[in-house]
Amino acid sequence: MRNLLSDLRHALRGLRAQPAFTLTAVLTLALGIGLTTTIFGVVNGIVLRPLDFPDAGRLITVCELYPGATSDWCSISPPNVEDIAARSRSIEAIGIGRSWPFHLATTEGAVSINGGLATPGLFQALGVHAELGRLIQPSDLLGRESSVVLLTHELWQTLFGGARDIIGRIAVIDGSPVTVVGVLPASFELPVYDGVRLWRPLHINPRDETHRDWRGFVAYGRLRRGVAVGTAQAELAGIAEQLRREHFAASAVWGLQLRSLQDLVVGNVRPVLLVFLGAVSLVLLVACANVANLLLARATARRGEIALRSALGASRWRIVRELLVESLVLATVGAALGLVIASWGTSAFKALAPSGIPRVDQVRIDAGVLAFALMLAVLTTIVFGLVPAIRVARVDLAQALREGGRGSSGGKGSLGRLLVVGQLALALTLTVGAGLLMRSFASLSAWNPGFERQHLLTFTLFAPSEKYGDRARLAALWDRLETEVGSLPGVARVGMASGGPLFGGTERSEVRFTTRGGTEATVPAKWFDVSPSFFATLGVPLLRGRNLSPSDRAESPRVTLVNESLAQRFWPDENPLGKRISLFDGRLEVEVVGVVRDVPQVTPGAPVEPEMYWSNRQEPRGFSFVVARTTVPPASIVGVVRERLHLVDHDLEANNVMTMPELVARRLKTPRFDMMLIVAFGAAALVLAAIGIYGLFAYMISRRTRELGIRLALGAAERQILGAVLRDGLMLATAGVMTGTVASLVLVRSMRGMVFGVSTFDPLTLIASAALLVAIAVGACLVPARRAAKVDPVVTLAAE
Repeated sequence: MRNLLSDLRHALRGLRAQPAFTLTAVLTLALGIGLTTTIFGVVNGIVLRPLDFPDAGRLITVCELYPGATSDWCSISPPNVEDIAARSRSIEAIGIGRSWPFHLATTEGAVSINGGLATPGLFQALGVHAELGRLIQPSDLLGRESSVVLLTHELWQTLFGGARDIIGRIAVIDGSPVTVVGVLPASFELPVYDGVRLWRPLHINPRDETHRDWRGFVAYGRLRRGVAVGTAQAELAGIAEQLRREHFAASAVWGLQLRSLQDLVVGNVRPVLLVFLGAVSLVLLVACANVANLLLARATARRGEIALRSALGASRWRIVRELLVESLVLATVGAALGLVIASWGTSAFKALAPSGIPRVDQVRIDAGVLAFALMLAVLTTIVFGLVPAIRVARVDLAQALREGGRGSSGGKGSLGRLLVVGQLALALTLTVGAGLLMRSFASLSAWNPGFERQHLLTFTLFAPSEKYGDRARLAALWDRLETEVGSLPGVARVGMASGGPLFGGTERSEVRFTTRGGTEATVPAKWFDVSPSFFATLGVPLLRGRNLSPSDRAESPRVTLVNESLAQRFWPDENPLGKRISLFDGRLEVEVVGVVRDVPQVTPGAPVEPEMYWSNRQEPRGFSFVVARTTVPPASIVGVVRERLHLVDHDLEANNVMTMPELVARRLKTPRFDMMLIVAFGAAALVLAAIGIYGLFAYMISRRTRELGIRLALGAAERQILGAVLRDGLMLATAGVMTGTVASLVLVRSMRGMVFGVSTFDPLTLIASAALLVAIAVGACLVPARRAAKVDPVVTLAAE
């Protein structure tokens, strides 16, 4: 211990004696450790930390999948969940939930509330208990609007003042009185639907066969203790086959997949976060290589001192230990500053992270993250300290003592060169990744829907069900709303839609149609209801047939528009007009009356899918997106639009109001965030690599001063010395580029889910990144090269 304390004091004195070296090494390590700790904290909070439910490892979800479904699709219908609950021996409890808008009456008028619908099995599966009162019970499922409501802790506190006598009180939701039966604990947040503020029982009979293909719910289940996921999945495969035989029309091409609930929540962001962690680890490696080079140069410069100490009896282990203690001091101080950077970085990540990233509130600097930072300090000590320490401790005493304090004439530093090549290779890898994301984002920003989008205002509406519970009233409301808003000054046209490529929407059903050969085919397709003026408002052209008409009402024959993709897939060489499509187990049959041009989705990278659109006057629903084409700046009429809505019905409230450019910007927030993060990592790696190559050449020049002075004295021109040094730098940069090219091909394979509109193997990005790296490398060695060319041979030879 006494020897270690002595080594520590000696290391501190040595580091204080060279403040420039110490500051450079500490800041380099702080940047690498700080960035890596930040991203590890993010991965730990979002991906690694278990969900906040009892025995969360047994929580699962069951997805109904169709061929070609994307990884983010996971929903199920109520009757299928009921059948799984009755037939499965592996699943202990299972229930369903989904978000659902409500109007809640307050003393200041009705307010729109983001609520949810659930069955009792949901809370049972999650192991949730009420803070006050009770949860939803089987008797609450009456196959109609239930008269009970369950409040979240937040809503209980904000709108009901946290009153302890809340149980049994009457609240008015959608104009109907309901009884408050329970309050959920403050810690409760339902995965996937984490913004829900109140819960009501499912308003339909979950065993009603007419809802077999209403796949608009998420299943929450819990495996029995000791049951393996593989066992449960095999059982579900058997149940899926039974459902296909019993309900062929509604389940013909659908299968059942079991996933952990944790995977459902974070599965889409896990690959991206792991890419971030891998990228920032490369920055840390660059930092370690940089500090290793600094330590190697410093230790080599001390060869005479180390040789003298060895001659006086110091053991090789003693010298290695002393150098390692010096490395540990640097790593410890760097880790301490890195934690400060990590704290700032964590706050910045949470502030800038897109809303689609789940569990951001779980990201924090906790004991696990602190332990990770400590581990990094130890590992970096070994990585950048051990090799230089061993290399210098094996000094040739005779040669070192003969040289004394003179500069070596050689000293090309093969290990230092190798470290710089590694830095450049890692920096190129990150630069290629950053370049790909920049090109991808540029491609996404150039999204062209095929219509003018600058003068479009969008918002959402929900019609209270107690006032507009039948089709005729709801269709009349939408008629009046479009007329009133469309008559406002500055508004040219108004349209409505339940979803679609601009707004999202995942409602799919099996559709049956007749092929040219006369056989029936069944495939999944998306469907939406739109107003007759929707496509005209957007400016999407009709390619064939007619548009939807105001005369297409509930009492009229059912008709639909289809997009180009659906027409090409179903009837590639036929006229689709007049073709009939059957949906919902034959309960709805529609005739194709027109074909509209495909509209690309705003969702980055999403392909155009087969879609069909029928009139929201024939099949109206209470929730809708509204689009207004304006002749004035859209933001300038938001106030008058709200006033006109209240004139139509004082309970109508425009939510999620934004212009079309704002809607697009919101969808692009995630790829923009990904790009900014990787670009930041790439820039950090480039800066560190530039520092590394500058440090190596500055050191090499200082060691070759005698050689260069002699060459100049013998008649070498300054430009020859300058060219020789620059050629050295160019050779290192070339080696780094060649190595980095291979490494970048490995990285970009993991970025496939983040890159859109450009190939992951993009020659232009690779060439541009390589050219940038070479330019930085040449620039970094230019100053030492100019210094070498200015060596005074008289002073050099006099020193000899």
